[in-house]
Amino acid sequence: MSLTTEFKGGLSSRTGFVIENAAQLPKGQQDYLERVAKPYYQAVVAWLETIKINMKGKELYQIIETVFPKETYHWYLNPGHLVSDEEWMSSPIYDDSEETLKSGMILQIDIIPSVPRYTGVSAEECVALADASLQEQLKIEYPELWQRITARKTYIREVLNIHLSEEIIPLSNTVGYLRPFYLAKDQAFRCVK
Repeated sequence: MSLTTEFKGGLSSRTGFVIENAAQLPKGQQDYLERVAKPYYQAVVAWLETIKINMKGKELYQIIETVFPKETYHWYLNPGHLVSDEEWMSSPIYDDSEETLKSGMILQIDIIPSVPRYTGVSAEECVALADASLQEQLKIEYPELWQRITARKTYIREVLNIHLSEEIIPLSNTVGYLRPFYLAKDQAFRCVK
């Protein structure tokens, strides 16, 4: 099942199985977790732990290519793009990109694997990059929003064990959250470090 919720300036999307455990996976996909879902989640974590202000788009592209090779997982387009009224309008994240990521950019984690004979997996979310000045402005002008951002960062760091930099502003409560079996409500992925 694939579910997507989109609001102006943001999107949250998940793809997984409506089952409780791996024994219920379809024939031929019993190794789905090892073959598709776990490597995908490692790529999402690498994306979240790597992205930062002033990095070149090709640096983030190369990280994803290293941990989740295009030749093996057949992802296409780009491993993330700016958020606008239309998806994929522009992305500073591509193979030879010299474009620099800047404070104020809103980006979507959008790595789409396509492994033959396997169901896909997705944990698409949006984050913003914010330097100290922009963060201070958010704290002052939008204190309730800042409280939600702070709670999200704490959850990502302390529960999911993702080393999120201070520059990342998670724009939903589900950034970094992936449960490949929808009916297993207590079995979301998290990093073991």
